[in-house]
Amino acid sequence: MGMVWAIASAIGPVLGGVFTSKVTWRWCFYVNLPISGAGMAILVFVLKLHNPRTPIRKGLAAVDWLGSLTVIGGTLMILLGLELGGVSQPWSSATVICLLVFGVVTAGLFVLVEWKVAEFPIIPLRIFSSLSSIASLGVCAVQSFVFISGSYYLPLYFQAVLGASPLLSGLYALPFALSLSGISALTGLFIRKTGKYLPCILFGMATMTLGFGLFIDLEQELNLTKVILYQIVAGLGVGPNFQAPLIALQSTVLPRDIGSATGTFGFTRQLFTSISVVVGGVVFQNQMQNQYPTLVEELGPKTASLLSGHNAASNVAAVAELQGREGEIARGAYLKALRTMYILYVAFSGLGLVMSLFVGSRKLSKDHEEQKTGLEAMRRANADAGGGRRGWRGGKKDDKEEGKDSEAVRQTFESTTDEEKGIELGGGDRLTGENRAGDGPGASTK
Repeated sequence: MGMVWAIASAIGPVLGGVFTSKVTWRWCFYVNLPISGAGMAILVFVLKLHNPRTPIRKGLAAVDWLGSLTVIGGTLMILLGLELGGVSQPWSSATVICLLVFGVVTAGLFVLVEWKVAEFPIIPLRIFSSLSSIASLGVCAVQSFVFISGSYYLPLYFQAVLGASPLLSGLYALPFALSLSGISALTGLFIRKTGKYLPCILFGMATMTLGFGLFIDLEQELNLTKVILYQIVAGLGVGPNFQAPLIALQSTVLPRDIGSATGTFGFTRQLFTSISVVVGGVVFQNQMQNQYPTLVEELGPKTASLLSGHNAASNVAAVAELQGREGEIARGAYLKALRTMYILYVAFSGLGLVMSLFVGSRKLSKDHEEQKTGLEAMRRANADAGGGRRGWRGGKKDDKEEGKDSEAVRQTFESTTDEEKGIELGGGDRLTGENRAGDGPGASTK
């Protein structure tokens, strides 16, 4: 699944360039309709789940509506505040301040709701009771934050600085897409064969830091060797951590929490991908705005206004129309802004490398475990654990019980046989040993 996500995310900009050049940019959105429709139709026929009959009213009542509302509201306000700040609104404006402050407050209310109110929280806080779990989610956040800058802002470099067309820009980005897709597939095979995920995480974070650091060295003129080689290094760093941190996270939670942990992982990935696009855009636009006086002096106020602030990313075509010294100045301004932006991403990547040192190490085996679904099964699990509103460590079993449960990892690389009935919230690779991972760097079991 990680490889599928990696391929789709990396190939998307390439297809976007094709659609923009040959048809219309609207096809970047139209293409989702038939693909999503086909996917839904396939699921109807092939997805077989243990699905106990639950009355609609009881099912709706069990949904964590308040948690959903607060997390969506808080996320939107924070993202919008970051998007507006320093671009269309000054950071000191009431609009930006209110969005950021109330966004943080709403996010705090979400934590309170999950801790004290929700019977079936969408993100149980007990997931964060292990240092290894927190580190795994941190690696996911940083990898997502840094990865999307390659897919999103490398085409801007190709078009604005190198003068490539959207289609050629997509072709230039292929080394990044192919390398991360290939290493993502190899990572899955490695984990399946060895049962070890930590080496993949450490290798990925270190190589990603190196690769995105190399992007700072990209030149104003086309150097095809650097363009290809730097992208391959960055892709080899990004690819391993599409899946490995998820396996690490699933290995530290109880079987009944694997579904919630997986959802939290996906939410973290999407959230920090969105934040990255916004933050990277803010840094780029502010850097272009800082160069406005120079651009006015060299290009005149009319052209300078097209290439500064929030107009810069949308007026790449204007750069291609500039000739001689004017074109060099404009392309140099874009390159300088992009370099500053990638310094930010390298710093975050280094932070992720430090976080990866705190991911616990456990060797996986291939035993299978089933978990039942349904409201009654969930209530029994909460009752056995002492209630659904136990806070950060609610429902945590003692070491002996956890050893029996083996804290199974969701079935990621192994499929079950037809005789193995039921929904698998805790199925898949089972862990060996009795000690929990997550007690710090190098935690391991026999």
